[in-house]
Amino acid sequence: MIKIRALGTRELKQVLSLLNRYSDRESEYSVLQKMQQLYIPVHRLSLVLPLKLQFMPAIFIAASESASENKVLGLIWLSPDGRHYRRWKIEHLVLDPNSFSYDVGTQLVNYVINRYGGEGVQTFLAYVDQFHNTGLALLKSCGFRRCGRMHYFSHHSPGTLKLQPISLEGLREGVPGDCAKLAAMYNDALPPEARVCLEKNPSDFNRNPVRRLTEKAKGLFFKRWVVQDMARDCLTAAIEISTGDYQDFYLNLLIAPGWESHYQDVLTYAVQQVLLITGNSNLYIDCLEFHKHGIEVLEQLGFHRNSIAEVLVKDYWIPIEDKGDRLQSPLLLFSGRPVPAVNCRAIRE
Repeated sequence: MIKIRALGTRELKQVLSLLNRYSDRESEYSVLQKMQQLYIPVHRLSLVLPLKLQFMPAIFIAASESASENKVLGLIWLSPDGRHYRRWKIEHLVLDPNSFSYDVGTQLVNYVINRYGGEGVQTFLAYVDQFHNTGLALLKSCGFRRCGRMHYFSHHSPGTLKLQPISLEGLREGVPGDCAKLAAMYNDALPPEARVCLEKNPSDFNRNPVRRLTEKAKGLFFKRWVVQDMARDCLTAAIEISTGDYQDFYLNLLIAPGWESHYQDVLTYAVQQVLLITGNSNLYIDCLEFHKHGIEVLEQLGFHRNSIAEVLVKDYWIPIEDKGDRLQSPLLLFSGRPVPAVNCRAIRE
């Protein structure tokens, strides 16, 4: 018998073994690795809270329960996509290859979709390598559809990049009041068919004091600059740099529609800021396929494309078709009236 439930103490060792063997990025589950047994009660507490108050990723396992063993056949790991609690992202879906079956995978996916969809989540996301045919087929069988592609680039010798000195007019450090404009700029750059699935709200860009203190306690570095068009009172670009070890730097660049030609200048400024911190570093940057000019610039400058992921999405809402006047009478599914035999039994008793 297979049962799906939240991660428990009994399954922790098996779950860590699966993640160590089949996940290529240990940093994503380092907290689980370090906390071990302490992680479980905190995780359980997070699961019972409302969506907006949940502070940890949700981990569920599929276990084969019998009198002789309690074997973990697979696990699914999901978390809110940024600060958007109406959209959750599947981070990991790991199945034991020795007992692999589509049934285990589909049950895990459908379980979390129905559970969190019933609590108010409207959209589920998953980023799957374009060559991972098994994973793509499994998610598509669960109703996911493709809404784009994400290109992952890196450069391990930024000091060798041939970048010309630039001057960005209107450049300044970001402030909390920019959040609404940043969200508008990001959403305007999305094509209409992807806007509902991938749009962000101002809270995704808001770095409140609690968030900054938490990042500082973890030793994380983050810096944001924006380019403002004073004449139009709008933002045309944004530059974000973050790192946790001052060795691997993640760059996030936002360009407003109509200003794509400035992508190389914005990228140049970001690289120069990293080089001011340290010359021996690795750069990582993601780019949606909608931003074709950005992809071309990265390729021309010698950035290496590590992989391409299919962006899959599933909406947990179904539009109700307007039937017009075709239903002339109410549809009675269950009247609640007892049958005559029940009445007779009540009289006899």
